[in-house]
Amino acid sequence: MKIFVLVHNMPNHGSWFRALEIARRMAQRGHEVTMVGTSAEKYYRPRTRTTPDNVTIVECGNFAFFNDKQEGWGLFDIFTRLGLILKHRPDFVYAFSHKPCCVLPGLLAKLFGAKLAIDWSDWWGGHEGLFQSYVIPSFAFKSLPRIVRFLRRIVFAIDSYCEPRCLRFANYVTLISQAYYEHPGSPKNLRDKSIVFYSGSDLVGITPMEKSGARAQLRDVLSGIPQGAFILGYIANFNPDEALMLNAFAKVCAQRNDVWLLAVGAGFEQVTPTIHNAINHRICHVGYRPFEELPQLLGACDILLLPLDDRQLNRARYPHKMSDYVAAGRPIVTCDVGIAGTLMHQYDVKYVCEPNAKAFAETILRVLEHPAELEAVGAANRKTAEAYWDWDRLCDRLFEFFEIR
Repeated sequence: MKIFVLVHNMPNHGSWFRALEIARRMAQRGHEVTMVGTSAEKYYRPRTRTTPDNVTIVECGNFAFFNDKQEGWGLFDIFTRLGLILKHRPDFVYAFSHKPCCVLPGLLAKLFGAKLAIDWSDWWGGHEGLFQSYVIPSFAFKSLPRIVRFLRRIVFAIDSYCEPRCLRFANYVTLISQAYYEHPGSPKNLRDKSIVFYSGSDLVGITPMEKSGARAQLRDVLSGIPQGAFILGYIANFNPDEALMLNAFAKVCAQRNDVWLLAVGAGFEQVTPTIHNAINHRICHVGYRPFEELPQLLGACDILLLPLDDRQLNRARYPHKMSDYVAAGRPIVTCDVGIAGTLMHQYDVKYVCEPNAKAFAETILRVLEHPAELEAVGAANRKTAEAYWDWDRLCDRLFEFFEIR
């Protein structure tokens, strides 16, 4: 079978990881798989490569007039994908969002007889969705020229309207959590053609590391952290729950002087400048690092943090870092929100707290009071990942739903 997997993300961002793991397993079953995403460097012309798993990767040009390159509205990107559909005529298209660069090629392929599956893994519209609760309030958005902000708001409104309605045209829908069944615009027959499917873990690429060995390998990166300190780890491509985490970390710092925060990925917007300035000397922010360093970065930590405010965005989404955290074999502190909290309870992954800074800080401090238990808790979390976050097992269930052999 000829299969196209379409994502609006750049490599190693967002749904790219989820889509690639599924594409690999489709290729392992003998299918001809092409995965199309957005290039991080190329503006106009696409770039093609083949992975060792025999998945053809096409990175389309990212030029957009006023939208962010990953928002799925780039004209060169969209027309390149439409051309690929016309050229290759796939039998099955898996679109990893409702964005135009994913849905329009999928609908074109469906006109030629292809089956269309759409993955819904982010809640974009509404007052607690990604646009209004994170993108529009961000400093990056506010710093744009007024006309650009105006035009992007129009696009956001169109995007939000189309988000649930495009699912009417799908043969299959994958949902990353149960919350999407409650979306006010979701199709009436959504339950009849959908499956809830969270993301698995890279159990081969991310394995538990001995803490001192991981820190030794990252000696230069961690040079600002005293030897023997407790390290709380946090990895993110964006920080919608920055205020909760930094408020909680400030409370931890007020109680202990031997705890540091290792932050990897996107920078903080300093939405709480007073608190940020007070604890900045206890934060080691290393920015974006090569994905190959992820096992060492996670392995250097004592506890991994996953803060979640109780809002619709977090109740609906699955934080992909959770899959990396359980694979790393470390204790996790997260909030009892959405599917993250559900899975933590269901599979007895430790630790879960109420979604506020006070409870988050108290849980961290309580875990740190028993350092001898950290290794055993981490090992139990890794064992749970091997049982319930195994991509092969998850994809067996997914492909059965798709009727892909």
